[in-house]
Amino acid sequence: MERVARIFVNVIFCIQILLTFLLFFEDRIALPPWLQVAGRLHPLVLHLPIGFFIFLAVIIIFKNQLEAKSAERIIHLGLLFTSFVASMAALFGFFLSLQDDYGNDALTNHKVTGVLLSWFCYTLLIWNRQQRNKKLFYGLGAITFLALIVAGHTGAELTHGENFVLAPISSAPKLTMENASVYEFAVQPILDKKCFSCHNEAKAKGGLVMTSVEKFQKGGKNGEAFIAGKPSESRMIKALYLPMDHDEHMPPDGKPQLTSVERATIEAWIKSGADFEKRLDQFADGDSLKFIVASFAASNVTATEIEKQYDFPAVSLDVVENLNTPFRSVFPLHQNSPALQVDFFLKESFQTSALEELKTIAKQLVVLNLSKMPVTDKDLAIISGFINVEALNLNFTKVQGPGLKDLQKLKNLRSLSLAGTSIKTDDLEHVLNLSNLREVYIWNTQITEADRVALSKKYPDVELVGELFSEEKILKLGKPRVENDGVIRRGDLIALKHNMPGVAVSLGKNGSEPDSINGELYKAPFTAEETFVLKAKACKKGWYCSDVLEVTCFVEGISPTNAELLSPADPQYKGKGGEGLIDLQKGFADIFKESSWLGYRDQPFAAAFDFGKEISLNKIVISYGKNIGGYIFPPEAVEVWAGKSLNDLTLLTKANPSLPTGYTPNTVEALPITINAKVPYRFYKIVAKPLAKLPAWHNSKGEKGWFFLDEVFFY
Repeated sequence: MERVARIFVNVIFCIQILLTFLLFFEDRIALPPWLQVAGRLHPLVLHLPIGFFIFLAVIIIFKNQLEAKSAERIIHLGLLFTSFVASMAALFGFFLSLQDDYGNDALTNHKVTGVLLSWFCYTLLIWNRQQRNKKLFYGLGAITFLALIVAGHTGAELTHGENFVLAPISSAPKLTMENASVYEFAVQPILDKKCFSCHNEAKAKGGLVMTSVEKFQKGGKNGEAFIAGKPSESRMIKALYLPMDHDEHMPPDGKPQLTSVERATIEAWIKSGADFEKRLDQFADGDSLKFIVASFAASNVTATEIEKQYDFPAVSLDVVENLNTPFRSVFPLHQNSPALQVDFFLKESFQTSALEELKTIAKQLVVLNLSKMPVTDKDLAIISGFINVEALNLNFTKVQGPGLKDLQKLKNLRSLSLAGTSIKTDDLEHVLNLSNLREVYIWNTQITEADRVALSKKYPDVELVGELFSEEKILKLGKPRVENDGVIRRGDLIALKHNMPGVAVSLGKNGSEPDSINGELYKAPFTAEETFVLKAKACKKGWYCSDVLEVTCFVEGISPTNAELLSPADPQYKGKGGEGLIDLQKGFADIFKESSWLGYRDQPFAAAFDFGKEISLNKIVISYGKNIGGYIFPPEAVEVWAGKSLNDLTLLTKANPSLPTGYTPNTVEALPITINAKVPYRFYKIVAKPLAKLPAWHNSKGEKGWFFLDEVFFY
């Protein structure tokens, strides 16, 4: 046993030396994947030294109650294990720190205190083994305990942000739409709830600090978080819409996601100019931000009202945590309140069972947000069981109206949002006699203005909101959207959608501008034979037409049987090789290290495609990435070769694509090359030359450009 203990002591000493080395030279270390896995065990291991140390303290206090030799043996083994796990926790913490951005000052403090704690534990172990002065041993133990507290505190700053302990009792002035900027009133609370924990002064993931306006505007290590006026080109908005399992999706999988209302609020704020100071009344009448923030205020009543005291018991944190999913967010209305709010999002993932699961918090549920979910009248019977609900948002759901009679059981209901539904006057009267009901939002329903006026006279205690602004104030519609994701398969229908019922969507195909008067109107999903640029805008009487949606629709073509790279991609961006060019998997404009992309800089791209038989092609479309700030440009020149064997190819065409003349947003674009092969060939070869020198207007003029591509389509 003593031999094993000596081995452990020597191992612990070696770890101390390694930790000290890492403290000074970590910036020169490239961590292999298997050690990255070890680093992610740090949150698990870090609790072990705390437990062992507390156990040792208890043993030392009550050691007189134990047999002397047994007590000494327990203390010795306890110190051995405490020192070992403290060393491993510090080591794994170093490995973890090399994988993310936590803010230099806070991270340095945590690493230094973690290493000091590890050394103190080792010193206690050696001191006890050598039977040195007991008083000094206890003094050193007290210092070690202090180091444990400091290390834990600096770690908590990394994971929870500054002032985590005192935040519940910190007071702040009440914000309203009248006295606060739109950012303070509507945007910042969303970021605080969903983003600040990972993007603060202590833990700056991606180098991005959002808790400071100045640093938020500056952006992170990958550039600006948002582009004022251009939400679709802003990194933070793109991250919200990435697939849940994507490494760049934000918030990360497993953490509460933004609701559709929250996403729309941030997008509208960026689109309106991302102004941190302007109040709502300072925005133009046609700005959609007015519409969204007013809706936000109506559905988020707890953000602006005095905290109410409730007499029902709180549920455990475990219950709340278990109810949180990537598609449902459950959280307290305010600190230390038993009342809960539940937000649903991502309508494609909504299931009735997700509502039924909320029966475990039926008493505590006070605010329920189901905006844009496919909720029907049948689901209202489930909702009627949440007897303490005060605010219910059913905007743009599939509620028809007859089921509203089930809501008569909600005696505490004060605010009901039914905008964008198909309810009628008779249906609404089922709930208007509820004693606590004070406001109902009914704009964009089948209830006419005359009906609204009549109902207002009949139920004077209820404010019926038929429109958010006066008649002379016209709002702008949001853009329509394409429902199809990724590459559109041959024969699949291309569908467009708009959240506002009754809009007319005009189309412009192959880059032409949509004409809302004489142009093509979207009436039903349609097919396409090849990749094209689609432009569309939405119009409706009484509204300003939307901005033009412009999107490249990549359509599946004739699939080769094999694709082979004739020149290797850069080792940093080698993707899936030739196979990745024909797998119909598209890349993202901001994430060029993911496996869909092939990157070339020092040599031309060259690949051969075997179709298994001789065919005639009319067009080839190369899907390429463009990131001007990252030196990623269209190719300087492209050649297409063809032949009946790879050893005997004929040049079919050359192309010199148009190059950017200034900085533009990051995009994935299509490069069409017309070939009109008169003779059928089995093999086709494409050669694309990266830009040899960046243009004179570029900040790094003269440097070599990059060429990135993720897919090639043949028609």
